[in-house]
Amino acid sequence: MLIPRIIRLLNNFSIRQKQYSIQFSSLYRQINIENSFNNIHKNNQIQLELKSVNDTHVTLIINNKEYKYDWIFLRDSCQCHQCIDLSTKQKLYNTTDIPLTISPQQQTGIKILNNNILEIYWNQSLLNEKNSHIHRSLYLSTWLQTYSTLKNITRSRYNDRPFINWNRNHIQQINLHIQCNDYLYSDQKFYTALKYLHDYGLIFIDNVQGEFTVERLVERIGEIRHTFYGKTWDVRNIQQAINVAYTSQRLGLHMDLLYFEAPPGLQFLHSLVNNVNGGASYYVDAFRAAEILRQNDPEAFEILCSYPVTFHYRNAGRHYHFTRPTIVLNRYSLDNRIDHINYSPPFQAPFESDTSKSEFRKFIRAFQYFRDLIEDQNNQLELILEKDQCVIFQNRRILHARREFDPLSGERWLKGCYTDLDNFKDRLRIFQEKFEPISALEL
Repeated sequence: MLIPRIIRLLNNFSIRQKQYSIQFSSLYRQINIENSFNNIHKNNQIQLELKSVNDTHVTLIINNKEYKYDWIFLRDSCQCHQCIDLSTKQKLYNTTDIPLTISPQQQTGIKILNNNILEIYWNQSLLNEKNSHIHRSLYLSTWLQTYSTLKNITRSRYNDRPFINWNRNHIQQINLHIQCNDYLYSDQKFYTALKYLHDYGLIFIDNVQGEFTVERLVERIGEIRHTFYGKTWDVRNIQQAINVAYTSQRLGLHMDLLYFEAPPGLQFLHSLVNNVNGGASYYVDAFRAAEILRQNDPEAFEILCSYPVTFHYRNAGRHYHFTRPTIVLNRYSLDNRIDHINYSPPFQAPFESDTSKSEFRKFIRAFQYFRDLIEDQNNQLELILEKDQCVIFQNRRILHARREFDPLSGERWLKGCYTDLDNFKDRLRIFQEKFEPISALEL
């Protein structure tokens, strides 16, 4: 009798030990939610206090300032292993599964642990859960601080870095050149390139040797964006060209592939040979032109933000078509900043709006004002893209163009590639976390 009792006790102890281990593991993971922000206040403890609760919100005092959090938001943000898959890091339920009447349990359902962890025992299960159970959520004070304001959220995502608008005199004072080997093999130099590309919209990579090295430059940032032009494409003067870029004609200021639903965010152009007479490249910061317009003529700015312009490509058995405004704002940003520009006269289709209305003429006047700004040579950076140089620029910000050249005077051969802006933003965040992690959030 004694031996079986001992065996049962040992088994029970083992089971409890596993349960405690699971509970501790879950608690440990919850206390480490948002690991990237855990060190923000390593030496400066955030003081968290519970002020009040009602049916829809909790009011917390974080370092002597009040902030409100909706119960549904908090339940939807739970990071425990029952809500977030440990491997994929993805949510295991839908926001719509949360009852509208969810709140902490009465009396002991909410408290502050160790002065910097909010603990909540919820009064209801999710709507799709078959078995009713009490769910526990934990929120670090650093997490609550991050989600206390839109400014902190923006900063925590490394989305608060400002753009630097430029004209010719300004950009000529900036060294935007990076050596190819530094770009490819030095993380610090690569991060410098990413910062310049974000701030100014373009950079130049020097000493890029080899016909397909441009692919390696792209893949340092992300996957190559394939289009009907191919994985890469050659900009050369050819007979029966399917694009004006493949001629020796002047190619005016434009952006590429605006007839796509999602035009590529970054363009790479590598100069393999360039010994012709003429053919200079020039670039314009369209964000600066738009900001001048916003400041000097708000009405013109607003109509460029709303009036539809259609772009298309109908050639070589292809028919692409998309309509979009000239200026697109990030309406969710703190400063209503410009998100991207759409400007590509060579690929404009006939307007598909009601041009009999007065808004059309208002748009044309605003469009001409914008045109005057970007065509002003004081706003243009012009240069010959030398052999073994590669320019990288933001296709939704920087307008690019080419002067006419004499095809009989030599050869001009550029190889191009695209990647998406999502890939660029991903690398910028990752390397900023590595080299310049956020030091503080504001309260």
